[in-house]
Amino acid sequence: MSFKKTMLAVAAVSALTAATAVPAMALENEFHGMFKFMGYQSNVFTGVTGAILQDDARSGFFAEQRSRILYTAKANDNLKLVTHFELDSRFGGVTGDYKGAGNDSGNLDADQVTLETKDVYLDFNCPVTGTNFKVGIQPWADSYSSLFLLADMSGVYATKKFDPLTASLGWFRFDDNTTNTTALRNSGSPREITGDLIVADAKFALSKDIRLGASYYGVLNDTTGTTRIPSYDLLHMVGVNADLNLGPAAVKPFAAYQFGEQNGAQDISAYMLGAVAKVKVGPGSVNASAFYLSGDDNGTGDNDDFKTLSAGTTYFNPANMWLLIRSGQAINSSFSVLGNDMTVAGRGSMGLFAGYEGSIDKVFYNANIGYMRTAEDRTAAEESVIGTEINAQVGYKLYDNLSVSAAAAYVFLGDALSGSTAERPIIGTNATTGAPIRTGGLNADDPYLVNVQVSYVF
Repeated sequence: MSFKKTMLAVAAVSALTAATAVPAMALENEFHGMFKFMGYQSNVFTGVTGAILQDDARSGFFAEQRSRILYTAKANDNLKLVTHFELDSRFGGVTGDYKGAGNDSGNLDADQVTLETKDVYLDFNCPVTGTNFKVGIQPWADSYSSLFLLADMSGVYATKKFDPLTASLGWFRFDDNTTNTTALRNSGSPREITGDLIVADAKFALSKDIRLGASYYGVLNDTTGTTRIPSYDLLHMVGVNADLNLGPAAVKPFAAYQFGEQNGAQDISAYMLGAVAKVKVGPGSVNASAFYLSGDDNGTGDNDDFKTLSAGTTYFNPANMWLLIRSGQAINSSFSVLGNDMTVAGRGSMGLFAGYEGSIDKVFYNANIGYMRTAEDRTAAEESVIGTEINAQVGYKLYDNLSVSAAAAYVFLGDALSGSTAERPIIGTNATTGAPIRTGGLNADDPYLVNVQVSYVF
């Protein structure tokens, strides 16, 4: 090839490379995430299963870590792809099969597959309507302090602002057990064995200090058998909420009513009430919160107990608890003494919580107290008091995005978790023996934990 032809070829290749590289060069790559180490000394947590309440409970130490990596491919202010991944490990490793990968890399020499998908979705603004769309696996939280649902789910969520109104509409498919067999015309099953959540939410700003909200959540559940989550067929939930800034106080009251069908023979009629408040006092703030979830006193006939989507996807972080309710700071070991079932197997529950938080230079601190009991008893012998928790935490900011802290929590158990066999509520049945499964443990010791953590956010 002549020199002239060589130069023409090089020029052509260079032009092609430049042309194809334009989109990549224009793309903004954003990386964010976190790393958290947590060590526990506890007589109730082991780092493997949920809370274990028992007489003469033994105390042990375990440590775990979590890293989250958030990568956003941003084409422009109106279009981006959001991906969120997670890596969890217990120091020493989780024995046995870990999510199909053998171990969680905390074992000797690590080298295991532990990368988990948390979120992958497209976030864009429609150029025609101005509506924001999120399409894919994405996080979603209810407007009721997550007492109903906080989870990552596959779906489509649209939000449109009509100042002073903001309206949202969403569809999520949280379960799909459809197979080629069920899709056959003569299979005897519904063609689609699915669970769907429909969301309609509205927020109206009366002023900069008063915002009112209303919502509708609908659960359509066609799943069956052992794959059935949740346990009911159809649920409608309507509710109202508000964000109120009243001088030094920020108050968020809420209420919701549920109706629908447990199954073909039982109806649902349940409700929730709650409020969260923060008041500036001195160098910090006083926190207060409360909730009530209706319960069913007999477990038969129509259902009066408040329904969630699943126990593992409900929270109440404003409580600032570590044991009565799982902590909002928790990572892998995200459990409570109730096994995260805020409904106590349909009995409902109520809680009152208060605390104080503040900071002095690089030091931050908080102290809290909380009380919980069941809303209903199902036998004359059943006890209702779950317990009272006290906890405190102090920390120090080594850098703006790196902090260390230590916390301690103790629960004075009520008889619903530590009483006699008859006093502790039945929450299930042993699949092998048929024996009833009850809350807590006979004469269970009061649970406690001491937590140390290192937290880095970037």
